[in-house]
Amino acid sequence: MLKSFFHSGFIVRDVDQAVEFYTNVLGLKVAMRMERQGEFIDQVLGFSGAHIKGAFVDLGDGHQLELIQYLSPASGPGGISRNDLGAAHVAFYVEDIDRFYAEKSQQGLRPINPPAEHRDEQGKLIRKVLYAQDPDGNWLEFVELL
Repeated sequence: MLKSFFHSGFIVRDVDQAVEFYTNVLGLKVAMRMERQGEFIDQVLGFSGAHIKGAFVDLGDGHQLELIQYLSPASGPGGISRNDLGAAHVAFYVEDIDRFYAEKSQQGLRPINPPAEHRDEQGKLIRKVLYAQDPDGNWLEFVELL
């Protein structure tokens, strides 16, 4: 009975700093900010006394990324490896991934390696892919189709 995707979400240490990264470094726009506490959010999250604040950011294409800061209960230390069960990532299409890698690596993006080249069976370069983390350790993938 699914209809479509709504949004993806990341837990962040400080929502204002996360918004700064996703807007100023990656170029997304703030669609909405929010703060939630009370019975509704307790039931949704399964925590008594839950208090969160967050923001939705997007590129205007319909999919949004929700950035959530837990005020209560406080978030744990994080540090999920990309191969841990429960780890997740969001992927973006980019233009000129080599320039993107060079520029964004200087602005807080934490790549694990330079962009990798993927070739078809005839050896033709078909895409380049970069895997990285945001400042809070959330996993991001960037893809340039060639």
